[in-house]
Amino acid sequence: MRHIQHPGQATPERASALACTVTRHRITIGAHKPICDALTEALDENDIESAYVYLKGGAFDPLVYVYPALSNDGIHAAWYSEERRFDAPSKLNEAALFFGRRDGKPFLHCHGLWDHPNGEKSGGHLMPFDAELAAPIEVDVLAIHGAIMDQLEDEETRFRLFTPVKTEVPSPAGAKRAVLCRIKPNAPIDEIVEKITTHSGFVSARLHGIGSLVGCDFEDGQHMASIASELYIRDGTVQHGKASLDIAVVDTEPKIFTGRIVRGANTVCVTFELLIVED
Repeated sequence: MRHIQHPGQATPERASALACTVTRHRITIGAHKPICDALTEALDENDIESAYVYLKGGAFDPLVYVYPALSNDGIHAAWYSEERRFDAPSKLNEAALFFGRRDGKPFLHCHGLWDHPNGEKSGGHLMPFDAELAAPIEVDVLAIHGAIMDQLEDEETRFRLFTPVKTEVPSPAGAKRAVLCRIKPNAPIDEIVEKITTHSGFVSARLHGIGSLVGCDFEDGQHMASIASELYIRDGTVQHGKASLDIAVVDTEPKIFTGRIVRGANTVCVTFELLIVED
């Protein structure tokens, strides 16, 4: 399998995972302010401090983002492009994000696909304190109880990465069992997901997440050669111990690839943030 060398020492354990529960919500995110601030306000109104959010439709104005790039700093194995900014309405096609915290304050990590004002399609990593919604939109939220993504220093990659940590938020009645995870570099994504799901006692599960892969092979024959990428899961399941992932991913060009990936062929580049929800 493909492999990427990071500057720090890799530990034997290739995943950090915490049991939690989730509840589903539908909320409205306000416009004309940094999306992290707007989402924080919307979640606060619903007493949610930890979440996975799926966005579809609407527009950004401004749209500010970066896409993956090779690193030239002599430290990191992968990096980001220069910021791209468009001060005009830019269509949001689809995006996904984890909402957690950094240095004790609300923070989010978002990957998605969007159109530039001229209609050119692109995608990557949204800048949470610069991008703004052009108008309010309704979004689907999985509120996470008992765990939160906290951006912590990672010795292996030398990045600050969203990592699951425990919280004291109680599980409400009717919540579904789940596991909040960070999958580490060079782990075969299908294999590690299947192990966590089985260990958690889930016969079947839905997969929600964002991350990066070291290249990617798709079932329809597509191949993304780039070692750096930004992706989100469009549709993910585990059924009777076997994982299936349909993703949208952006490479260093930035070129967009979509589809179901080959099971057992794809490894994590820097990180894969994942929420496994019992089905």
